[in-house]
Amino acid sequence: MRQIHDKLRKCQPIVESIHKISGSPGLAIGVYQNGKIVHEDYYGLRDVERKLPVDRDTIFHVASLTKAITAAAVGILVDRGDLSWNTPVDQILPFFKENPSEKSKLIMPDFLSHRTGTTWGDALYLQSNNNLMLPKSESPRTFQYLPTVAAPRSGYLYNNHAYNIPGFVIEEVAKQSYGAFLQENIFDPLKMTRTFTKNPDDPNVALPYNILSDGTPFQIPFSEASSDTIMFSAVSVRTTMADILQLYGAMLERLGALVPGGTSNETKDAGVLSKWYRFVTGSGSSTTTTDASPTNPIKQAHQLFRPHSVRSSNTLYEQTSALGWNRTQLPGRLEFGWNSSNVAAMPLFGKGYPEKLALWHGGNMPGSTVAAILLPETQTAIVVMQNSLGLCDAADLTAQLLLDCLFLDQPQHDYVALAKEATKNGASRMEKVAEQLEQERESGTDHRPLEEYTGIYENAIKNWVIHIGLDESGELFLRFQGRLDEEYKLRHYNYDVFAWNLSYDETVKRAQYCRPHTFYRFYFESQNDRISFLRWHHDPNVAEGEVFTRRRE
Repeated sequence: MRQIHDKLRKCQPIVESIHKISGSPGLAIGVYQNGKIVHEDYYGLRDVERKLPVDRDTIFHVASLTKAITAAAVGILVDRGDLSWNTPVDQILPFFKENPSEKSKLIMPDFLSHRTGTTWGDALYLQSNNNLMLPKSESPRTFQYLPTVAAPRSGYLYNNHAYNIPGFVIEEVAKQSYGAFLQENIFDPLKMTRTFTKNPDDPNVALPYNILSDGTPFQIPFSEASSDTIMFSAVSVRTTMADILQLYGAMLERLGALVPGGTSNETKDAGVLSKWYRFVTGSGSSTTTTDASPTNPIKQAHQLFRPHSVRSSNTLYEQTSALGWNRTQLPGRLEFGWNSSNVAAMPLFGKGYPEKLALWHGGNMPGSTVAAILLPETQTAIVVMQNSLGLCDAADLTAQLLLDCLFLDQPQHDYVALAKEATKNGASRMEKVAEQLEQERESGTDHRPLEEYTGIYENAIKNWVIHIGLDESGELFLRFQGRLDEEYKLRHYNYDVFAWNLSYDETVKRAQYCRPHTFYRFYFESQNDRISFLRWHHDPNVAEGEVFTRRRE
C-alpha cells in the first residue's frame, strides 16, 4: 500500500494545480483496489466562509452517479423474480397502460442505457438556483410528451427524464419509496451509513458553489432533488468517499467474476468463459445467476455491466453504455462532458494500462461535480468529488491523472494545460453566446407594442408555462412557471424576437448552466395578426424548437 501512496503522491503537485485552476473550494479523492481502500486525499474546504475542511466523511451530492444505483436496484428486483428485464413498462405502471404509445413498450434496459430515442429536455426540469420546475408526479407525463428524435434502441441519447421511469417501477413493484428501497437493499447491507436520497441534516456536508470568472467561489442553494421529487432516481444520492468506495467495491467483486481468466477467488475454469460470453452477449437467463457471495447486494451483474447501446461509432474500439455506466475499451477517450465541450480534444486514456476495459460515469449539478472510473481486471476504482461545477472539471482530469500515475508511474498528458484550456474556454462561454447572437441579429427592425406580447404561454400538455409581462419601467420580462425567482429581462433582438442572455458571472450566480446561444432567444409568432405562440429552442436535438401556445384571455 505504501508503494501505491508513493506513486500517487508524486502527482500531488499536479493535482493541486488542477484544483487551483478549477477554482473549486474542495476536492476529495479515493482509490480502491483488491478489496480495500488504498489511497485517500482531501483538499480545500467544504465550507468557505467557516473554513471547514473536506474529509472522508464529508457528504457530497454525487448527482448522476445515482443512475448506477438505480440500475442496481432494478437488478435486485429482477434477481428476486419480481420483475423481468424484458417486461414492457405498460405492464408495470398504470400510466403507460392508460396512455398507450410507442414508449409504453419500452423495457428497463431501454431507460437505463439511454436508448429510448427521447430528446434531452433538461430545461424543463432544472432552471435557476437548482430549482426543480416540475413535481415528481408529472414525470411520466413529461417523459411521454417529450419528442422521440431517434428510433428506440437505435442508439444512445442521454436522457435524465427517462431515468424517472425505473424509479417509479421500483416503487410500484417493491411497494415502498425509492429512498426506502435503496436504504434497505443497498445502503444498509453495505454499511453505507452516511448515504442519503435527500439533503441530510448533518454538519459535515460540502456546501455547493459556482465559480466566478476570477476564480472566486460563489455559494448557491442546494439541489432540491430527493426521493420525493422529479429526477429522484436520476440524481438524488448524496454520499461520502468512504461510503461510495464500499459500493464500488461490491460492484468490482461482481465484475471480477466476469473477467476471462478471473480476478476474484473463484476457480478459473470454463465456467468463467461461459459467464463472459453471457456478459458480452446478454444471452442466457436474465433472472438466474450463481451467487458466490450472497451477502453482496449487487445482483444481475451480467446484465448491469454488459453493453446495451452504442455510444459512438467513430472508433474501432468499443464505446458503449451499460446500465448506469459508460463502457470504453482501452485505450479510449472518456467524454465526461464538462471538459470535453471546452477543450479541442480529450486525451486518450489507458494507453499502456494492464486494463482492457473501463466503466465510468460522471455527475454534475450546479454546485457539484464527480467522476468515477472502475477497472475490472485490476479490481481498481477511483472516485473524485468537488463541491462546485468549477471553471473546469477537476474531478475528471484528476481521476485520469492519478490512474496514469498508478499504472504507469507518470502522467501520459499535460493535465494542467488541459485544465487551463478548459477554464479559459469555459469562462468565455457567455461571451461567445453574445457574439453569436449579435452575428445572427438583423439590426434596424421594429417590434410591436410590447403589451401585445404579454400573456401566459403553455406547452402541449399544459404543465409548463412561460409568463411574459411588463415591469414598472415598461420593459418585457419572462418568468418560467410564473416564479418570481425565475424572472429574466427580455431585450428586443429583431422583429418579434427577444433575447435574455446574461454575462458569465450573472449566469453562474443564478446557478444556471451556460447553454448554446439559441437557448436565449424567444420567437413570438402570430396568427391572424395576433401574437399567439412562443417558440423556444431549449433542446439542441429539436431543430424546430418547442412551441408554447398563448392562453386565451
